[in-house]
Amino acid sequence: MASRLTQRAASYIWPLVAFVLVVLILYVGKPVLVPLALAILLTFILAPVVFGIQRIGLPRLPAVLLVVTLTLLAFAGVGWVLGTQVQRLARELPSQRGRIEQKLEKLRGSGQGPVAGLFKMLGEIVHGKTEQQKAVETNPGPPQKVVIVHPEESSSGQQLLETVSPVLEPLADAGLILVLVVFMLIRREDLRNRVISLLGHTHLIGTTRVIVDTAQRLSRFLLTQFLINVSIGVLFACGLLIFGVEYAFLWGALLTILRFVPYIGAYIALAFPLLLSFASSEGFTQPIEVLVLFGVLELVTANVVEPLLFGHGTGVSPIALLVAAAFWAWVWGPIGLVLSTPLTVCLVVLGQHVDRLRFLALVLGDEPALEPHASYYQRLLARDKDEAAQVVTDYAKAQPAARVFDDVLVPALVLARRQRKQGSLAPEDEEYILNATHEILDTVEPVNAGKAESAADEKAEPTASPVLVVGCPAHNQAEELCLAMLGRLLQPDGYDVQALSTRTLPTDVEATIERRHPALVFIAVMPPGGLMQASYLCRRLHKRFSDMPIVVGYWGHTRHYDRLLRRLRKAGASYVTTSLAQTRSQLEALASPPVRPTPAMVPQS
Repeated sequence: MASRLTQRAASYIWPLVAFVLVVLILYVGKPVLVPLALAILLTFILAPVVFGIQRIGLPRLPAVLLVVTLTLLAFAGVGWVLGTQVQRLARELPSQRGRIEQKLEKLRGSGQGPVAGLFKMLGEIVHGKTEQQKAVETNPGPPQKVVIVHPEESSSGQQLLETVSPVLEPLADAGLILVLVVFMLIRREDLRNRVISLLGHTHLIGTTRVIVDTAQRLSRFLLTQFLINVSIGVLFACGLLIFGVEYAFLWGALLTILRFVPYIGAYIALAFPLLLSFASSEGFTQPIEVLVLFGVLELVTANVVEPLLFGHGTGVSPIALLVAAAFWAWVWGPIGLVLSTPLTVCLVVLGQHVDRLRFLALVLGDEPALEPHASYYQRLLARDKDEAAQVVTDYAKAQPAARVFDDVLVPALVLARRQRKQGSLAPEDEEYILNATHEILDTVEPVNAGKAESAADEKAEPTASPVLVVGCPAHNQAEELCLAMLGRLLQPDGYDVQALSTRTLPTDVEATIERRHPALVFIAVMPPGGLMQASYLCRRLHKRFSDMPIVVGYWGHTRHYDRLLRRLRKAGASYVTTSLAQTRSQLEALASPPVRPTPAMVPQS
């Protein structure tokens, strides 16, 4: 017992220790890992451009040098313009102080309450003086002696070092990133082969999939996101120029950069031009124009441009993006916000292809954590019928009724039957699941995916008389529900499924068949159990009605399908199906309903 507890504790402790070590390495190795990560991401962005130039006929090395040089010149030009505008803004912003004070006074007015108190506080901040400071200025105390201390003058070498130091580290990082990008673009095949060799030839297929999927997804995402952000930044800057907002190019570039930060970056970028327009404009028209411009651009981008270009998105859930942004910002600072989305995409891809990292895809990915039938069953276990119905409704939006039955409702009923047999599901819970499924069944439209969507069938008249099918459940109520689903599927095609109950005796089944003369008999079996009852019923019906087709539907895990087929065929079954869609196709092949002649088919006298 003690050893089991020790093993269980170790199973929780070692992952925690590994996580702490990874975070420590990321934090301590920030000076090296951040430039490396930026270089890799820039390589992903520039690789498609290099490929495109190579297709024209330019060799690898000149293509890489051309793309990197143009990129460097573009960054240098943008940086110079931005630096110039930032310096101008720093010089001119204090001159707007008086106008800001006037606007705050207008907004504050003479009202009382929390809003007035807020603007009073803002006014004190703008004035740079509190009421206590004003009182001290009004009633100054006795003069105090002021001592002026002159710092010791530093040497010219120290002054030069103090001037260059703040710029030296960013320049060194930029140089390292530039060199890494050039060599990664030139030697990309060699780097790929070394990674595969490092992970081992036994993992060749998985490693290749990881590398290819990561490279394609990241390259497509980063390049597309970069182009979208640049386009939005340019349009935003042009709109600000039209509205007369100063430093429009600076705010457009800021929006381009901060849109890489998920969800909140664009709104942070909006705050700066909005505050400037509030400070520099005469009224409130210009700030409202800035808000409207930003809102229109974001709505169009989020609802039209990004869904059209990204398709299914990055594969990362929105909550995971926010958590990842907070984590990478905590570890690497502001640059971590920009890198958070591509780094999280890399982790999701690793989780999708590496079994030991499968939990990353589950925690961070946007794929549903539960399959539709498991989610539906879990909601019914929680007695939440409305949410269970929503699961069915959402799945039915993209799938026909047969797929909804086969992928959601029937597997959930099979799961309930198995857990009831094992004793883990109470009888009242099983009854609730059956009753709720019967009610939810009415919400699924019984549309025949093949015939109902055809224009010719829409114009055809109803059949002369429906084909009668007698449905027999083998041994439980869940099979009655399956027969009801089959009836809803076949009704638009001209079939009438008369479903019997589990209380119907074999002699009564024979009497019903003799009285109604159906085209065929269908027996529904839902494991566990029921196979013996179905075989017995097949033998009786085949002996009594030897010319009538008997189809058995067996829904569940058919691991030994060949053995099952031989057993039921020996008992007298004509065919064995494993899904409602297959059952519908088989019944239509055995007994097609006669079509009533249309006026075009009747010969003219």
